[in-house]
Amino acid sequence: MSWTSSARHGADRGPGVAAADADWPLLRFGAIRQAWALYRRHWGTWSLTTLVALICIGIGEGLVSAVLPISLNGAFGGLLGLHAPGAPFFSIIVGAMVVGFFLGGMVRMAINQVRGRVPRIEDLFSVSDVWFDLILGSALLAAIATIGLNLFVLPGLVALGVLMFMYPLIVDGGLPATGALIQSFHTLRSQWLLATAVHFVMAFIAGLGVVFFGIGWLVTCPLYVLTLAVLYEELFLNASSPRWAKPKGEFGEF
Repeated sequence: MSWTSSARHGADRGPGVAAADADWPLLRFGAIRQAWALYRRHWGTWSLTTLVALICIGIGEGLVSAVLPISLNGAFGGLLGLHAPGAPFFSIIVGAMVVGFFLGGMVRMAINQVRGRVPRIEDLFSVSDVWFDLILGSALLAAIATIGLNLFVLPGLVALGVLMFMYPLIVDGGLPATGALIQSFHTLRSQWLLATAVHFVMAFIAGLGVVFFGIGWLVTCPLYVLTLAVLYEELFLNASSPRWAKPKGEFGEF
């Protein structure tokens, strides 16, 4: 679905609307519970898809590290702020680029399920049409988050929160990487504190996947993308959502 065919409901409001406005959809922690219910309906498909994604990511990181003398940092590390302390900046960025393609596939798969479609493993590879923006967006997001996390942590957590909708805006909204980052910022800047808190909880749950030798990822990774899809659907495509204009030009507009 392209951006021009979505998010055309509700009042005609600009990106500066305050979060306190009665018509303004707010982020909510309850989306995590809804994501859990969605996961349980197709837990086998989701867990198998996550396993395939992790295997592909491992192969991709192995190929990259064989060409470049770097040590990568595993799935979701640079994107969620979960990488090891002191990890090389370049390693984080390259690792995030490898992960970004498959994370985008899982996000599209999650959005399809939220809209009533049965998730399929092949959805993981359905994002070849936006591969460049996924890789570029992943690199930019990882760079912003890493710099922020190294500046007393809090700026990085805020950045991860207000930019969380970059992936759905690329794979579903049809925006370029830079436009998706800007649009996500526009959407959440008036509720940045709530966005930071909600995404921190989402990332914390995703981080719990390291238990049982990483087997927990098969549950926590789907929960992360499904929660993101639920929130995206509510804020951008719900009938009560504000009307958003597509950013002009490659870099959008403030």
